[in-house]
Formats: sequence, structure tokens, C-alpha cells
Amino acid sequence: MFQILHRDGLARIGELEVKNRKILTPVLLPVLHPFKIDPWISVVKQLKLNGVITNSYILKKGGFQEGKDVHDLLGFSGIVMTDSGTFQEHMYGELNVTNLEMVRYQESINSDIITIRDIFSEMDHSEEKIREDIRENYRRGKEAISETGKYVALPIQGGVYPDLRKESARMMGSLESEYFPIGGIVPFMERYMYSLVIESILNSKSNLKSSAVIHAFGAGHPMFFPLLFLAGVDVIDSSAYIKYARDNRILTETGTADLSGFAEELPPSPYLDRFNAKELLSLSQDERTNVLGMHNLYVSVKELENIKQQIRSENMWNYAEYRAHSHPLLLEALRKFDDFYGYIERFEPMSRKNPVFYTGEETLKRPDVRRFISKAIESRQGVKIDKKPYSYYSDSPNVLVQSQFGAVPLFLDETYPVAQSLFPGEYYESSKDITKFEKPEWKEFLINKVDRIFEYQFGRKLYSILDRDKITLQRSKNTGKIRNVFYGGEQILALRASDGLFSLTYNGSVLIRSNFHFPQHRVIVDKEVSEFIRQGKNVFAKFVEDADISIRPHDDVIIVDREDNLLSYGRATLNREEMIEFKRGIAVKNRLKSDDAS
Repeated sequence: MFQILHRDGLARIGELEVKNRKILTPVLLPVLHPFKIDPWISVVKQLKLNGVITNSYILKKGGFQEGKDVHDLLGFSGIVMTDSGTFQEHMYGELNVTNLEMVRYQESINSDIITIRDIFSEMDHSEEKIREDIRENYRRGKEAISETGKYVALPIQGGVYPDLRKESARMMGSLESEYFPIGGIVPFMERYMYSLVIESILNSKSNLKSSAVIHAFGAGHPMFFPLLFLAGVDVIDSSAYIKYARDNRILTETGTADLSGFAEELPPSPYLDRFNAKELLSLSQDERTNVLGMHNLYVSVKELENIKQQIRSENMWNYAEYRAHSHPLLLEALRKFDDFYGYIERFEPMSRKNPVFYTGEETLKRPDVRRFISKAIESRQGVKIDKKPYSYYSDSPNVLVQSQFGAVPLFLDETYPVAQSLFPGEYYESSKDITKFEKPEWKEFLINKVDRIFEYQFGRKLYSILDRDKITLQRSKNTGKIRNVFYGGEQILALRASDGLFSLTYNGSVLIRSNFHFPQHRVIVDKEVSEFIRQGKNVFAKFVEDADISIRPHDDVIIVDREDNLLSYGRATLNREEMIEFKRGIAVKNRLKSDDAS
């Protein structure tokens, strides 16, 4: 079972529950050799990791008997995932073991996440061979689920062929499982083909249910983590921490450094702080490998924790762009996201907590920025205004601001991302007191601004619905900015200072219900929860029957039953397909207050 707790576009913090064991994603599963767990299992516990991955083929070959519990062998109570020997076959040649044998064996040793023995798609395999192999993998996946039940990892293969990745994802996604590793990407990683990794992930993810858990097999270098999780990966595994350590290489958030390149001080970590470079080089090979391996795993875990914070603060695009500029091939991978705009945009909110920071031309191709440009930018040439907020530098109602995004109507000067962005050479002045603009044309400008923002946000002019003469505004006493919108004395909208968009009130939700055709701006819920929703309870995904396909995360929506009776209003946390496909988690945060409906 999987649910989203926090999200920033495709990047998400989730809770994965398997066999009554829970783990927060995004998560790193360190690869453990089942018969060489010291000192690594102790480090895993020190770093408070709740999941690991080990290899069932090595266990079986090494004589670990059926019926014994792999958790006991490892001395680990968290989630244990087992691989089936596919990667060993990729490395060493054909293995004399069947898919069903490995599936049954993994089940017998109480593996939490069982992996089928799929066929690895090599880079030099022909399109015809890979097509045959992914169909055989599908057969093996179906066989495994019939044998063991639902929670089986079904790897998506396809090699370098995008269409075969999509086909593999569709075939595996048709089976009753929720867990899908992206296989065959280690050779891409080893060749720094990060763009091909991102392409493989997004081609796979876009052809699976949004509720699918995505695992990037072997993508364990921390410099690549931001792009992986920006692309919607939930789980990664890594043996890089130990492999690099054996070669005297130190992992950092932005690359890899050779130990011999350090004169004295080493990167900060609790595992390296006891040594300088000379002292570390003087250790035996095994001792040095252990110290470097511990550091490498520590750095990987810390980077993962940093990424979780970026997701919580809705700053993943800024962070991923910043980090991608540390390596040309990471930047190439970032640019690959633009090819998937149609898919990614469906998960992008209209605004974020954090502003847009310009780092290069890629910034203007972010899905939320591209959507704003397509909806709000005028083709006419605008008046150049260099300082923000723009509206305080003109009291004309017809100005077009020549912003960094293009010519933007002055009515949208406070709407995300125009005011909530920073480009080189831009400077801000404090908000001027616009209460001095009391000329009739300025009041008219503010009334028109309400109409334009409403149209941008909800897709229809407000004054095609309401009599503009009955609109009154409540403005900030300090800045003169619009705060609340009233109609006939009743509040219908509140203008958020954070992003320049409207929040609905109860009266505003009545307005939407009466003037927009079903199912526009609606989330439709099961009748059995109607009373709970009217009492202000949140809407859970399992009770959603349908929703407007245009809903994006954080949109203001109304909540209705199948007969379109208004139950409440709130902010969506998921888009429509997520609401339909997830069985756990909150779909809409209810904003109904106790006195609203009265």
C-alpha cells in the first residue's frame, strides 16, 4: 500500500507499507551481501534506514535454507527486498535457475518485496530480441503473481528503445502489482548517459498508474538523486557506496573525488572526521574500504534527507536545476524533461511556496512556467518596467509588462510566477502605498484585475457570471493591495499574497457550483461520506468517484456528490488520475469552516 504525504510535481514523499512494515519514500535501499553484512548492517541502523536490498540468488547458492527468515539472517527488522539474480546474469552469464524457483524461494525466506527473475535488456541487444524478452518478462510476472500474490516487483526493461520501454510498462502495469523497478539502466549510469536514464524512467512512469511505486535499479550516485526524484522515482538502491570505496573514491553531492587528490582535510562526515588524507591512506585496504564506504553511504543518506526537505518546501525544480549545472551530462538530462511536458504538466501546481530562481534557459522550460506562458502571455509588445511589483509603477489600466517571461498583462503582475521569481539584474523595491491612487481609473483597474485573475485561474470571466457593479473589494491598509472580494456584501474570494491567486470561500464555492458545468472544478465523492465532508473532514482518495480532468495539485476545488449537491470546498492534493488510482491518502484538504454552510 502506498500513499502520498507531500509532493512537489512528480517528486513526492510517500508512505509505503508492506507486510505491516512501513517506510517513507524517497528512500535509499543499501545493497547488502547477505553473508558479508558487517559492518554495514550497523551503519544502516546508525543512519536510521528502514529498508535494505539483498540478493536471493546468492542466498540460495550459499545454502540459506527455505523456511528461514532473511530478517533474522541480517539482524534487521525493517523492509527487506530481494533481487532474483538477474543482475548476476547480466554480469556473469546465464544462471541455471528458473523464475518460479526464485520466486518460491524468496517467498519461503519471508522477503517483503519479491522480484521476478526477469531478462536484462543489454544495450547491444536488437530491438527484436528485447521485444521477445519483455514479453517473456510479462509471462514471468504473471506467473509470479499467480504463485505468491500481489506485492511482486515487476521490472520494466526495454534497453535503449523508448517504444519498448513504454510497451514493457503497459504490459507489466496490467498485472496486479504496485511496485515497478526500472531495469537495465546500470550500463547507462556507468557510461554517464544520464539523459537516457531519465528518458527510460519517464517513458516507463508515464505508462504506469500514478499510484505505482517507481524503483530505479542501481541508480545510487548522490549527484544524480535530484533529477531521479524530480522524475518521480520513489526508491533507489545502491552498492556504489562500497564499490567506489574499494577504488579509494569518495562520493560527494556533486561528483566523485579520488582519495589521492586530497592533501590533508577530507570532506566532513562523522566517518572521516577522525582522519586526514595521509592517515586514511596508511590504513589497510579493508579498513580504508570500510571507512570510505561508511562515508559514502552517509553522504548518500544526507542528500536524500535534503531532497525530502526540498519536496516539503516545494523547491525541487530550483534545487534540481542548481545541481544539474555541476556536470554537463546532468544538464543534458535536465533538458530531457522538456520532451515529456505533456505528461509532467498534469502533476504541476499553478504555484509553489518557493519562487522561481533563474539558472539558465532551462528555467523557462519548466512545466509550470511553460503553462503560464501559454495561458497568460500576450503577443503584443509591452512597456518595459524593470522593478517589482510592477503595478505600483503605473496607474494605467492598459499596461503590458515586458517581464522575463514575456509580455504579461499588468493585471497578472502579482500572479505566480511573475512576482515570485528572480532573474539576474532584477531588483525589488518595497511595496508602495497605492491608496494614493484613488482616481476612478485606478479603482476600475483593480476591479478589472479581479476579473482577469479569475479568468486565468478558473477559465471564465467573472463578470460573465456576476454583475460587476455589485463587486466590492477589501484592500490592505498598508499597501492598498486587494485582499478579499465581496459580491452583494458576501465574501466570495480571497486573494493570496503568496501567489496572487484566489482561494474560494463557501460563497465562492456556491458560485462555482452554479455557473460551471458538471464536472468542472469538482471532485465527486461517494455518497456514504457526504455527511463527513459536510462536517469538514478531508476527502480520501478511496472515496473519490470522479473529478475534473483539468484539476492540478493545490487547485481550489468544490466537493460534490454524484447528483452535484455541494458538500464543501477545499484544495486538491492530487490530480484526477491520482485521485482515481490511489487507494490511500488525502485527495482534497477540506477548508469548510463550522459556520460556512450556515
